Amino acid sequence: MTTSPRYNLLADLTGIYFGQDADILFGETADAIMASLRETWTADEVQALRTQIVDFMNAHPDPAELERVFSRDFHRSYQPAEFGATAGEFLRSVLLALPLPA
Repeated sequence: MTTSPRYNLLADLTGIYFGQDADILFGETADAIMASLRETWTADEVQALRTQIVDFMNAHPDPAELERVFSRDFHRSYQPAEFGATAGEFLRSVLLALPLPA
């Protein structure tokens, strides 16, 4: 796994919040995990994550490429069903769970 510093918050999201012990640390559902993230991250961090996700998706517009690069660069060992099976579905679900800028 070779995560660019450009996507450090996305790496934290996938490696920590959706990591091996996510269900123990943050909750068993995607809603619980994202609620925990929103409670612990600053508004600036949340918006920076939103920006990183959009940038990553824009850098890889082809769904097959997005899947390949996401799988190469990020680890997501815990995958709540409601957050999608593909990288694109997962990233779109995260965006929907993040508050919009004020």
